[in-house]
Amino acid sequence: MIASFLMVGKQVLILFIVVGAGFVLGKSKLLGEKASVGMTNLVIYVVSPCMMVVAFQRPFDSENFHNFCTALVFAVAIHLLNIAAVTLFLRDSDLKRQQALRFGTVLSNCGFMAYPLQTALLGTIGVFYGSAYVLVFTVTAWTYGLYLMSGGKGKVSVKPLLLNPGVISVAVASLLYVLRISLPDILYTPVEYLSHLNTPLPMIILGYQLSQANFKIVLRCRTMWVSAAMRLLLLPAAALGLCLLFRPAHDVAIATVAAASTPPAALLSMFAAKFGQDTALSSGVVSLQTLFSVLTIPVIVGFAMTLF
Repeated sequence: MIASFLMVGKQVLILFIVVGAGFVLGKSKLLGEKASVGMTNLVIYVVSPCMMVVAFQRPFDSENFHNFCTALVFAVAIHLLNIAAVTLFLRDSDLKRQQALRFGTVLSNCGFMAYPLQTALLGTIGVFYGSAYVLVFTVTAWTYGLYLMSGGKGKVSVKPLLLNPGVISVAVASLLYVLRISLPDILYTPVEYLSHLNTPLPMIILGYQLSQANFKIVLRCRTMWVSAAMRLLLLPAAALGLCLLFRPAHDVAIATVAAASTPPAALLSMFAAKFGQDTALSSGVVSLQTLFSVLTIPVIVGFAMTLF
């Protein structure tokens, strides 16, 4: 058991050392907001899709395909469980603050933080199964999340729901996988090179965001502590319990629990800005819980590694 905790802890610590580089760059003004936005766009529109293609460039295997579908079902169940939990237990006298905290508690940073961790623990098969979680996350963010952050005024549109980099990259990669199309080396090699940026770039971006966060606002918010306990401990533990109950394959369980254990999605800050919510609170929640996750992720994922 201790070996599992140490292994996961080592991988998380490695990632946070890279986060530290982004923090130093932000504090020293060597990295600014424009550069951070540019890197974020690079990750969303180029690096993550390339990583998805690489993960799906494998011989078609009925067992792997079955496991992917299983991961998809688990992701749906976990998101529904999260929504039910915050509806029942996460309440605040300030409605806008409640909406932001519910969003951050339901939706984890399953792309930026989970993909590098899944790659470190499982290799490309971890991203393969982890993409099922991201697919459900994307649909949830642009339906439930949109409704929540807009105060019920935002209309769910098919265009952002389907025509976004996350869904498109999974669709294209899945199509290549199901049709058993292998990219020629002249295309696959540059795609693979770009996919290797998926670990350092998101971590540097997170580090920059930490360097700009106002923690005083967040620390005074009592409900944030409830949100942190749910997002980082209780809901990941529930996801682990669900996996223990139904016993999926080892790699599916680890990829799913890793995705469910990450801190609030960075999308929270973007939605807060878009719908006139408290951006300082939102960015602070993401940043502070990201710091806490360096302690909680090894515990939850370490237990998963031990039990599966």
